[in-house]
Amino acid sequence: MSVRCGIIGTPNAGKSTLFNALTLSNVPAESFPFCTIEPNTGIAAVRDARLLAIAQVAGVETQIPVTLEFVDIAGLVEGASRGEGLGNRFLSHIREMDVIAHVVGCFASQSDWRSDIDVVNLELILADHATVGKALDKAGRRARIGEKSQKIAVSALTRVLSALESETSVNELEFDPEEKEFVDQLHLLTAKRKFYVMNINEGQLDRNVSLQEVPQSSVPVIAICAELESELAKMPEQDQESFRIEMGGDRSAIDRVVQAAYSVLELVTFFTFNESEVRAWAIPRGTTAQQAAGRIHTDMETGFIRVEVIECNDLVALGSEQAVKKAGKLRIEGKTYLPQDGEILRVRFNS
Repeated sequence: MSVRCGIIGTPNAGKSTLFNALTLSNVPAESFPFCTIEPNTGIAAVRDARLLAIAQVAGVETQIPVTLEFVDIAGLVEGASRGEGLGNRFLSHIREMDVIAHVVGCFASQSDWRSDIDVVNLELILADHATVGKALDKAGRRARIGEKSQKIAVSALTRVLSALESETSVNELEFDPEEKEFVDQLHLLTAKRKFYVMNINEGQLDRNVSLQEVPQSSVPVIAICAELESELAKMPEQDQESFRIEMGGDRSAIDRVVQAAYSVLELVTFFTFNESEVRAWAIPRGTTAQQAAGRIHTDMETGFIRVEVIECNDLVALGSEQAVKKAGKLRIEGKTYLPQDGEILRVRFNS
């Protein structure tokens, strides 16, 4: 599946510095580094140690990780919902994203960066308010002439409008399936899943940004120094690792940002391997085995018979697929089985 993460924030928050740090990453080419494919778009690999472990057992060199696409979206200023600055471009790009990384510059006082958060969140709410208001008017007219389905739309949109007027994001609301269908059609900005990236100075690296300091404390928060990461990305990977160990950390900003996007979207990873490659695949939690087979190839979904399931840990511990079978650790599952994170799948199908 193609997953897009938009990097947003006010001007000078450091989002472009973070993006540049990601695009300068020195990950080996065969591992899908975060490489620039447009001036403001790049692809990042989801690093997963299990890929190497499976490859070593399988005796293959090629490892293909899951990738995410990141987009550095034009900076937002107050009034964007009314078209100020690059507002219209900013808002239209966000609609295309699956998840949002909201970069906040924490270089000055807490009140300043909290104000930046409020500016962005309010502009998204105002844009959604305008969208929902128009949709509600249209649904109301159709409901009055007897379209029963539009009565559900009116009820759902009225509740959404009320929430927005109290500055509550749509992703904090719950909908039944019929209501959700109407709301999803609007591609509302505050319905997007998101996480905060608190961009701090190098001297603040030992300071943890508290969830209590950030509005919507249920939203995941990561603290990084984008400028430092940009400089580190220019260094050989071994030197980067040595520096991080000296600083008391072992994960780059790339890994933490990528993993946050992956986690917020509630994706799970399954693996496949053959004599030439090991590959990781991302699927939304709750995807069936038959649907997962379709991620590999549409013919596998159409002709699905069953799937053989092995736990990654069992394969690594026992040393071979044959040993796993001998130990009774291989399972046979049907089309409605829900694959879990870390499982190795071998799909049997009619071609």
